[in-house]
Amino acid sequence: MMNFFKKNKLKKEIKHLKKCVNGILVSDDDILYPKEKIELKSISDKLKWLKCEGYEKAQSEYVNLLTRYTKIVPFKKFKIIREYAEIIVVALTVAFGIRALYLQPFKIPTSSMQPTLFGIHYVDKETVPETVPQPVNYLLYSTQRAKAVIEREGSLEGLFPTYNRFLIFPWTPMSIGDVKYNLPGDVHKVAEYCFNKYMEVPTSFPVGHTICNGWLSEGDHLFVNRLAYHFVEPKRSDIVVFSTEGLRNDSNGAPLSSVGFYYVKRLVGMPGDTLKISDKKLFVKVKGETAFKAITDFNIEAFNRIYSNKGGYQGYLPVGRLSSGNEVVVPEKNYFMLGDNTLWSADSRYWGFVPRSNIIGKASFVFWPLTRRWGAADNKPPVDYPTVIGPNGYIKAMTLQ
Repeated sequence: MMNFFKKNKLKKEIKHLKKCVNGILVSDDDILYPKEKIELKSISDKLKWLKCEGYEKAQSEYVNLLTRYTKIVPFKKFKIIREYAEIIVVALTVAFGIRALYLQPFKIPTSSMQPTLFGIHYVDKETVPETVPQPVNYLLYSTQRAKAVIEREGSLEGLFPTYNRFLIFPWTPMSIGDVKYNLPGDVHKVAEYCFNKYMEVPTSFPVGHTICNGWLSEGDHLFVNRLAYHFVEPKRSDIVVFSTEGLRNDSNGAPLSSVGFYYVKRLVGMPGDTLKISDKKLFVKVKGETAFKAITDFNIEAFNRIYSNKGGYQGYLPVGRLSSGNEVVVPEKNYFMLGDNTLWSADSRYWGFVPRSNIIGKASFVFWPLTRRWGAADNKPPVDYPTVIGPNGYIKAMTLQ
């Protein structure tokens, strides 16, 4: 009985070695030396005819063939771990290759393209009721709860430096009446959604007063098609991501790259165009033509939305280079960019033209959060409510959807 188990075990070992030898001959055919191939084929042939009837002789022959095999293919420790590591490295290489050559993830940091694309923004709980608990809310809508109710009467003692919770999320401590409150967002964002509505911070906050009660959304995350403009030129109304290298603010000459190396805006002016804004309506005189026409006369759906006065769309404000009455001619190989949120967009009205060489790609697909904007970028109709602008310049009824 013992001899039977030994023979059975030896058969399995011979079968496994044969599989390894033939596998190496196939997978490493292009890197094996001719002598190694001959030796492996010889081992394979002998294993093919090796029988286990004479156990002692078969065992000796198997050990001899295994020794010859390991001289060519040394045994590697942690082989399975190494193989999985190689798979992960290859997968990451492919992923980064796709990112570098085709799709690049991009996060919308500001509100300049709202309501088409949302940046980091605060939403009141009264506007959007809480339907799912955290962390599901965050996974679906990229939102973090922002709530602070005064526990002890007192004045604002300060907002402290931002720290990263879990090494990822920026949070800011704030002290009122010797009580510390932690809220999501950097110092500027917390100050904006906690105190901007007051314009002037009260000298004292009573117990029970609600500083904020809502969510901070971390903005839309989208893929940028880096290959789009390798085959066709940018066209009017495209949402474009571009580098700010070489661009400077008109007012103080500060480089835009000190604020952000990448910007996202809508292309409104082509090379050779003459632009002007009158009564919040953008007019364009195309190169070679003699008359201006309204941007809505181009029959482009994106501009029809912008002038719908619904869902937060509001037209374009005549400021900066396009102050009332001013005309701007777009140089060759340059483009003029505007944000859809005209009140809160630092765009070509303030810093000029974007050279063709600065353009990175076209906004393609919003992959997170899972709001109504999820999917192909820039194809959603406006939400059906009139655009109402509050006294502080913020668009009312701003929602997560």
